[in-house]
This record gives sequence, C-alpha cells and structure tokens, in this order.
Amino acid sequence: MKQIPIGDALKLKYPEWVMFVISRDADGAPDLMPAGWCMICNSNPVMMAVSVGFGRYTHRCLEETGEFVLAWPGVGQEQLIEQTGSTTGRDINKFKQFGLTEIEADVVGAPLVEGCAVALECVVVSQLELEDHSIFVGEVVAAHVADPPVAKLENFAGTYAVARKA
Repeated sequence: MKQIPIGDALKLKYPEWVMFVISRDADGAPDLMPAGWCMICNSNPVMMAVSVGFGRYTHRCLEETGEFVLAWPGVGQEQLIEQTGSTTGRDINKFKQFGLTEIEADVVGAPLVEGCAVALECVVVSQLELEDHSIFVGEVVAAHVADPPVAKLENFAGTYAVARKA
C-alpha cells in the first residue's frame, strides 16, 4: 500500500448511505436534514449514531427534544436530498416548502416522511461533542418500512442511485 492524502482516501468511501435526520424543534416545527455520517453503533439494544454539525438547525432540534427519526430516502426523493441539504429549517419550514407529507411516528414526536424506504424512531441516549460536530446516539424504539416496498437510494459522491428495495 502507498500513502495518499486523507481527503483523497475519503473520496473512495462511496457509495454510502444517505439518510434523512428528521426532528422537531421545541415549538413542534418539523425539520429534515440529509446526512451521510450515520451508522449502527450497538446491537442490544439497537442504537444508531449520527454526526451533526454544531451550526446546523438539526443539532439544536436534537438537543431540544432528545429524539429523531432516521429515514432512508426512497426512489423519487433524489431532488429532495438536494433541496433539504441546501436550505435550513432555521429559515423555512422544509415540510411546507417541499410538500412533504408527515406521518405520525409510533413512539417519538418527530414525524416519519411519506416516500422513505425505511425509518427508525430513535431516542437520544448519549451525545459526544467533538471539535465541530456532535455524535448523537439514539436507541431505536420503533422501525418502519414502506408498504408497498420502495427502493432506497445511496450516495455516489453527490449522485443518488437505487440500492435495493427494503
């Protein structure tokens, strides 16, 4: 093996999951942010970790409410990934702006979103603050799949392609 710049190596990580981090603020307004820095981090109980920048509106929502939904975008939501990733819930209601349909979650207050392939309801159990991001660890308290099944998308360095049906 030969050594290369770290940035060049990170470009080789694709394809990767692309997820929506869905939350509400303290006033109940919904928010949705696409994220790639997400992973399973515990098996019993099942926990998911997501990394969110300090300056993101979603960071504030997660701290205020302590819960979130992780959802894999489905086919047809490619443009939604771009739209929600280039705007902030601090300035607009992304659900109204982009015509998202909220579906009430079973356990947490954050909504599910119609069109997603898979969704996991999570309650924050830990927060690790790093230099410019926090890692939020959420215990998965409920899981959902689209009915009928929808193919989920993966991120190929900014191009979104079908991974498989959930």
